[in-house]
Amino acid sequence: MEQAQPTQQGAILSPNHFELKGKDIHVNFSETSFTGEPRMQYRDRQRQVNASGDEIRQVDVGIGKLVTIVLQSNAADAELIEFSVLIPHAILTGTDRSVRINTLGITTRSPGFIAPTTRQLTTYAEVRLTGEGMSLDF
Repeated sequence: MEQAQPTQQGAILSPNHFELKGKDIHVNFSETSFTGEPRMQYRDRQRQVNASGDEIRQVDVGIGKLVTIVLQSNAADAELIEFSVLIPHAILTGTDRSVRINTLGITTRSPGFIAPTTRQLTTYAEVRLTGEGMSLDF
C-alpha cells in the first residue's frame, strides 16, 4: 500500500504490517522488511510456515490485496494446500500507529493425483481473522 500525503495533524499512512488471528490460525504479514522483501508467518495446530519474497503471491483484487502462500506443496502427488488472507484497505491518521482489522482467511486444497471422475477439484475453507494493521519503519 502506498503512503498518502501529509496533513496538518500528521502523515496519513497505510499499514504495512498485519497481525491477525482466528480460530486456531495466526498470521503475520509484512509488506516489506529490513531486506526489502515481503514476509509472512502462518501457524495453526498442524504446521508453521515462514515465507518471504517470491514465495508470497500478492494480487490486488479491488476489495483489497489477496496474499497467498503454500502450506503444503503437491510434490509426490500430495495434496496442495495454500493459505490466502485478504488484506483490506486501511489508513492511519494523526499519531495513530495501528488500526483494528477484520478480514477473511481462506485455506485452499487441491488434490495431487486426479482420478478420472466428475467432481469439484478445489475446495475452500474460510476463517474470520481479526487483529491489527500497523505502520512499521523498516
